[in-house]
Amino acid sequence: MNDIRLKVSYVKGLTEGLEIGDSKVKKVISEIINVLEEMAQSISDLETAMEDTQEYVESIDEDLGELEEDFYDDNCEYDDIDDDDYDFDDEYDYEYDDDEFDFNDEDFIEVDCPNCHETVYIDEDFVDDKGKTECPNCKATIELDQTQMNED
Repeated sequence: MNDIRLKVSYVKGLTEGLEIGDSKVKKVISEIINVLEEMAQSISDLETAMEDTQEYVESIDEDLGELEEDFYDDNCEYDDIDDDDYDFDDEYDYEYDDDEFDFNDEDFIEVDCPNCHETVYIDEDFVDDKGKTECPNCKATIELDQTQMNED
C-alpha cells in the first residue's frame, strides 16, 4: 500500500516542479492528484479493515475448532456405529394398499401419467381451465379430457 502512496507523492512532486503557466491545466492536475491521494487513503483503510477482519475470522475459526473438539469428543457414543452395518431404509419401509386411502371422499381425479406411467391422484383444484395439470411424480403436463374431469 505504501507503494501507491509513494507513487502519488512522486507524481505530486513532479507536478509541483513543473512550471505550468496555464492556471486551468494546473488546477485540473492538482485535482487529479487530490483524487489519487484520497483513493490511496481509501485503499489503505480497506487493507487495514481486511487485515482486521482476517484476524477476526481466524480467531472465530480457532474458537469453532475448540467447540467442535469439546462437542464431538472422542468418546462420542455414535462413533461406535458403523453405517455400513445398519440399513436405515428397512426401518422406514412401509407397504400400503391404494385401498387404505379413500380418495373418493375428496375431489381427486385418478389418472395415469403419460410420461412416468404411474397412477396419480390429482386434486380438482389443481386442474386449470383447459384441463391441464402437472404430474406430482415427474412434473410432466397431464391433459385431462372432460370425461375424466366429470367422473366424480
